[in-house]
Amino acid sequence: MTNWHVSPQPDIPAELLEFAGEPFLAQLLAQRGLTTLEQARAFLNPDAYHPASPEALPDMGLAVNRLLQAIERQEVICVWGDFDVDGQTATALLVSTLRDLGANVRFYIPNRLGESHGIKLPALRRILAEGLGVLLTCDTGIAEHEAIAAAQAAGVEVIVTDHHDLAETLPPALAVINPKRLSPDHPLRELPGVGVAYKLAEGLYQACGRSSASEELLDLVALGIVADVARQTGDTRYLLQKGLAVLSQTPRLGLQLLIESAKLAVERLTEAHMGFWLAPRLNALGRLGDANLAVELLTTSDLTRARIIVLQLEALNDRRKLLVDRVVVQALGQLEDTPSLAEYNAIILAAADWHPGVLGIAASRLIDQFGKPTVLLALRPDEPLARGSARSVTGCDIHQALKTQAHLLHSFGGHPRAAGLALAPENITAFRRGLSAAFEGCQPASEKSVTLDALVELPQISPELLASIQRLAPFGEGNPPVQLGCTGLHVVEEKVFGKTGSHKRVAVRDEAGFLQEIIWWGGAAEPSPQGAFDLAFTLSPDDFNGGGIQVEWLAAREWTPAPVVAKPEFVDWRRIENPISHLISHISNRQRSTINSQLSMVWSEGLTLPHLSPLPRHQLAPAETLVVWTAPPGQDIYQQALQAVKPRHIFIVGQPSPFDTLPAFLRQLLGLVKYALTHKEGEVNLDELAAALGHRPATIRLGIDWLAVQGKLSIYADEGDILVLRPDQRPPRPEAAAVENLLQAALAETAAYRRFFREASVAALQKVIG
Repeated sequence: MTNWHVSPQPDIPAELLEFAGEPFLAQLLAQRGLTTLEQARAFLNPDAYHPASPEALPDMGLAVNRLLQAIERQEVICVWGDFDVDGQTATALLVSTLRDLGANVRFYIPNRLGESHGIKLPALRRILAEGLGVLLTCDTGIAEHEAIAAAQAAGVEVIVTDHHDLAETLPPALAVINPKRLSPDHPLRELPGVGVAYKLAEGLYQACGRSSASEELLDLVALGIVADVARQTGDTRYLLQKGLAVLSQTPRLGLQLLIESAKLAVERLTEAHMGFWLAPRLNALGRLGDANLAVELLTTSDLTRARIIVLQLEALNDRRKLLVDRVVVQALGQLEDTPSLAEYNAIILAAADWHPGVLGIAASRLIDQFGKPTVLLALRPDEPLARGSARSVTGCDIHQALKTQAHLLHSFGGHPRAAGLALAPENITAFRRGLSAAFEGCQPASEKSVTLDALVELPQISPELLASIQRLAPFGEGNPPVQLGCTGLHVVEEKVFGKTGSHKRVAVRDEAGFLQEIIWWGGAAEPSPQGAFDLAFTLSPDDFNGGGIQVEWLAAREWTPAPVVAKPEFVDWRRIENPISHLISHISNRQRSTINSQLSMVWSEGLTLPHLSPLPRHQLAPAETLVVWTAPPGQDIYQQALQAVKPRHIFIVGQPSPFDTLPAFLRQLLGLVKYALTHKEGEVNLDELAAALGHRPATIRLGIDWLAVQGKLSIYADEGDILVLRPDQRPPRPEAAAVENLLQAALAETAAYRRFFREASVAALQKVIG
């Protein structure tokens, strides 16, 4: 049951009502504490806001003067950043600014796996040995006392720009620019790393008499603010508002290609597009690859190089999804096998084959299911320490809890809701007990709750209502999306949609007979209410259907308890000999003449089965029984099949695929492409090719890109899932090796998932669809 809280009706000053022009907007402003005309104007219109001067940040003048001196002397300036999107954009912003001002500049972002956050001495010593005048940090440095002291001792002056919490003492740098040194109510206090970097760039341009030049950097600022989930208050909101306008017309080649690759319309970009589409792609580089490539992408004017990096981003982002799915399934399997692990106040799990770069995302997924702080640790044979990520829930400060276990930890750091840590594997059991004790007084809500801004009726959902809500955009931390509620609804119809079948459209009717379609993201696996219910939802522009209104499902409160839906029965045939004969015998015993009736479906891709007529993923339909003959290429494809069939019985066979090696994959793909060139005028459907080879569409796209860069074909038209190909005969292009490496990695990850699928406990495979 979801607990509902409706925000109380606020007192609305008459002048605010007159300014807003209609009561609902005035109500929303007042509920956000914006009750004066000055507050409301500045919140809604960035042109009415007066941003703070860069000089308001401590040590800004020292930093500007020293950097201008370094530019004049042509000293080498090294910008040292961080590998998340805030750090990437901050680094790109400072590098762009310094290059524009004629500086001799280089940049460095540490590798997440090999170095982690901060300034590590081995890498710093290498850079110092190459000759350096100034070390300029961004989104890092506030706690790097030892490294900064080493740089200063080597005769290199250090300027720190950071936004993280202050240590007990400031590092021994020439200048430490950090908004946390300001009062809690200062308008610059909530700046993320890229915001601090921007104020430095603004100060540099002002000192050079080019104040307006800094505005061209606001596209990077907006992206970093959204990716870092920075609180929208004061200058942070102002910079995001201005940055969204710049981003819609960005001249930055890398961003243009990234937006194009994500299939977004640049003129309609919102904070949601950045948070759900652009930031994850850039973050994939920091999690799984080399974040220095992100800075190169955001600063390059080389079209070929930018395309190669974007291709790598797409491949890594797809790999990230695979890795997260695998970690979540394995974690659920551990909890199923050892239920006592879920009884602690914090869930702490470890495994040898988890990738450290995705553990934070996976931990957040587990929090969604269990509602308690979660720590996931990777155990690596070449690493003496278990390293991982912690995520927490509102009211349970994970960073403070980790401090109580400092005696068991090698290192840790973070925020109230997220942290990173490392410890000796032999300490994990004691750490689990200790952290659980630290959270003894923290009891996360066992039931979901939602706070509504207002209750409305279905007929009130209109373009005018949406326009009022959109005046409060951009939304985010500190300015949450407007949440509405409607009571007394019934489900009329529902339909699953999406490439992986994970979403659904639900048509609802109110007591007066009004109908409304609701989008339930990720709701395909969830049962819809059976009787009368109340719905919490949000409104947003519909990007996919001509700019109408999109109503998005948040939570439902049923008037009567929903009936319990029986879980599917799993039958494990992964280790039996001759599974075909077992299957045919099973069907015969149940007196079914063919396996392909509406009662049963055999899902197999890339393998022919004698006496049976298997179906690929896009031809599956509802049936009583699903036979998973070949091991799926990924968790999302597996979920897609389950959603398409909705079976009561699932037979797991999990045969290996013959097309997981590069030669076999390319040979089969080339044969299918040749057929399309001969018989279909070169038109191919990525989803159909993926089903034919038993792979993910992203892997198929990489395969086609490989054929293209090898000069064997050209892509004549690209409509996303549909490509039109033409035969070609040209020498391989320079990026051929990079594309082949990406394809090899994608095939390896798919093979790894198939191995997991064949070896995982049935309990793990059952738990993930529960």
